[in-house]
Amino acid sequence: MYKLIKHRGIHNKDIKENSYEGILLALNDQKYMGVEFDIRETLDHEFIIYHDPMFNNKLISNSKYNELSRYIPKLEDILKIKSNKLFLIEIKNINNFHKFINLLNKYKSKKIYVMSFSNNLIAKVNIEKRNYKVGVLNYVLNTNNDIKNLDFVVILNSLINTHMINLLKPLEVFSYGLREKIKYESVYYIVDK
Repeated sequence: MYKLIKHRGIHNKDIKENSYEGILLALNDQKYMGVEFDIRETLDHEFIIYHDPMFNNKLISNSKYNELSRYIPKLEDILKIKSNKLFLIEIKNINNFHKFINLLNKYKSKKIYVMSFSNNLIAKVNIEKRNYKVGVLNYVLNTNNDIKNLDFVVILNSLINTHMINLLKPLEVFSYGLREKIKYESVYYIVDK
């Protein structure tokens, strides 16, 4: 059985990506082992589920939570969902690392994985005593990263092969950008469909 992670929740013309409803649908769908979603921090230090840096032509980081759409969920609302599935969090932009780490550690029973394209962001959340896993997105392009401090890596699907998987052991390997057939049972596939 292949390990599928739903990218930004289940979304369509009626359900927005990264929405509470879409994430809940993905977590309740037996097809998926988990869900991936993006987080950003608002000016008043709320962690929200949102991909883009702007909302209504204003930077999220310069907006207070109450200025945003009431349909944008907070990270904690998502973490409160009862599920044994994997929560794959992509950090887009956060500044209050202490608050973020405390929030994640509050949910000890959850399977929380935290990733970013930014090595600097991951270094700030990769503390010694934590209840979540950390990884780097686009690992091949982030070659300055020391993998011994990581739990997993995320690699463009076209770059994954048996040799690379073996080289990265014991790290978990995630794939994104799926354009061809799924090949490896040991890899988590972040999928849109």
